[in-house]
Amino acid sequence: MKRYLYSAIIALTALAASAQVNELPRGSALDEGVAPLAIERFVDTLMAIPDTHLHHLMVVRHGTVIAEAHPAPFTATDVHTLYSCSKTVTALAIGTLIDDNRLRLDDRVAALLPDKCPDTISDGLASLTVRHLLTMSAGITPTLDFTTASDDWTRAWLARPVEEQGRFRYDSMCTFTLSMIVQRITGMTLLEYVQAKFFNPMHITVADWELSPDGYNTAGFGLRLQAESMAKIGLLILHKGQWEGRQLVSERWIDEMTTGHINYKYPGDTPTDTNRGYCYQMWRCLLDGAVRADGAYGQFIVVMPEQDMVVVMTGMSKRTRDELRAIWQQLVPGVDAPGTRAQERRMAKKLDGLALPVQRGAKFPASKQRIGESIEIKLPENARNFATLRLSRQPHGYDLILTKNDGKTANFTLDYGRWSKPVTVEMAPPYHNGAEPVNYDPISGLDNRWTVSGNYAWTAERTLTINLYWTNWIVMQTITVDFGGDTPTVTFAENYP
Repeated sequence: MKRYLYSAIIALTALAASAQVNELPRGSALDEGVAPLAIERFVDTLMAIPDTHLHHLMVVRHGTVIAEAHPAPFTATDVHTLYSCSKTVTALAIGTLIDDNRLRLDDRVAALLPDKCPDTISDGLASLTVRHLLTMSAGITPTLDFTTASDDWTRAWLARPVEEQGRFRYDSMCTFTLSMIVQRITGMTLLEYVQAKFFNPMHITVADWELSPDGYNTAGFGLRLQAESMAKIGLLILHKGQWEGRQLVSERWIDEMTTGHINYKYPGDTPTDTNRGYCYQMWRCLLDGAVRADGAYGQFIVVMPEQDMVVVMTGMSKRTRDELRAIWQQLVPGVDAPGTRAQERRMAKKLDGLALPVQRGAKFPASKQRIGESIEIKLPENARNFATLRLSRQPHGYDLILTKNDGKTANFTLDYGRWSKPVTVEMAPPYHNGAEPVNYDPISGLDNRWTVSGNYAWTAERTLTINLYWTNWIVMQTITVDFGGDTPTVTFAENYP
C-alpha cells in the first residue's frame, strides 16, 4: 500500500499545546435559561449509550458555554479528528469563493479540472457542476477503494461512469474534488485558505488536515480541531456568517448551505435524523430548524437557531443516532425550564469528574513469574506492522514498549485503575479511512506527535488486558496478552465498528 507523503505543511500547522481554549465566554446554565437537571440527564444518557465513548462535549447558549465535559483521559486542549464534520468547513470555504465571485454553483467540473478528466468526456461528466458536488448528487457510484490504489484520487474518480446524476448518494470524493477546486483557484491548500478567510479571524490556531498523496487536503474527512473550535464554527453558522461584528461568510451563503436541497429516502418514510434532507455538506435534523455537521463515529456540530444553541460532541460510537436523540429528548426540553443553583453545582461537579471505563481485574497476577521484572515478546506478522512488545513492571503498573517492523519505537505508561497521564509518541494510531483498515505512519499533513493514555488489568490469572487511547485522534486499542501456553500470545483489537 502506498503511504501518504510527509508534507512541509506541518510546519505551518503544528499544534500548540493549549492555544485558543477558554476563549468563548463561560457562564451559568441557569442564567442562560437551561435547566441544569436537563443537562445532567443528557450527559448521563450519553455516557450510558452502549458501544459509545464520549470524548468531548460542549453546550453553548446565547454565545456562552454553559456546560462542557472532557471525560478522562481526554482534555480540553486535545484536537480530535472530525471525519465528515470536515465537509461543513469545506462548504464554508466554497461559499467564500462564491461570495467573492471567484466561483459559481453552476461552474462545470470538467472546465475547472480539465487535466483530471478522461480523454473522452461523457455527457454526464460534462454536466457535472459544483452544485452536484455540494449536494452529493454527482451520479458516480461511491467507493473509496481507489484511494488505496491510486495517488491521483480525482482522476480515478472522474474516470468512473456517471449514472443517475441528481440522485443523492453520499460520497466523500465529491468533497475532495471541491478541495482540489479551491486549491486550483486560490493557489492555496484548503487548510491555508480557510485559515486566511475565517480560522485566523476566529482565532482557530490549532488545526491540521490530512493530505492526499498528491498534496490536496482530504476535505471530506481528516480535519483536526479542538472542541472549542468546533463550537466557534457552529456559532459562525448560527450567527449567519458573522464573527465579532465581521461578516466572514455572507448571510446569503449560510442560508443557502443550511437549506435542504435534495430529497432522498434514507432509510425510509418515517422521519429520522438521516432522512430530513441534505444541504450543502450539512444535514437537516429531526428537530425543526436544526442543522448539523456530522462525522462518522459520533462527531457533531449541531446548530439550533430556534433555541439559540450549539452542541458539539466528539467520540467513538456505534450508536450515533442515539446521541442525537439524546439532544432532542433530554437537552432541548430543558430550554427555558426552571432549576436551582444546587442542581447546577451538582451538574458541574459531575461533568468535571467524568472518565471513560478502565479495565477491571487484578493489579498483578498471583504468580509474579508471568512477567517478572520485564518480558519481550516477538510478534508474528500482523496487519498493524508490530514487531515486538516489551513489558516492564513498575510501582504504578507497567511500562509498555511497542516496536514496528520499520524500527519505530513508542513507550507507553500503563496505570492500574485509572487512565495514565498521556505520553507523547511518534507512532501513528491505527487508522480507518472508509476503504479498509490501514496503517499510515506518519499520516501526511498531520502533526505526527500523538498523545496516548493507557491502563491495564489482569482480567484472568494468565491474561493481561491493556487499553491504549490516542487522545488527539479517536482510537482505543486493546492488547490482550495470554500467558496460558508455552509462549505468550498477543492479540490486538480497536474500537472501530
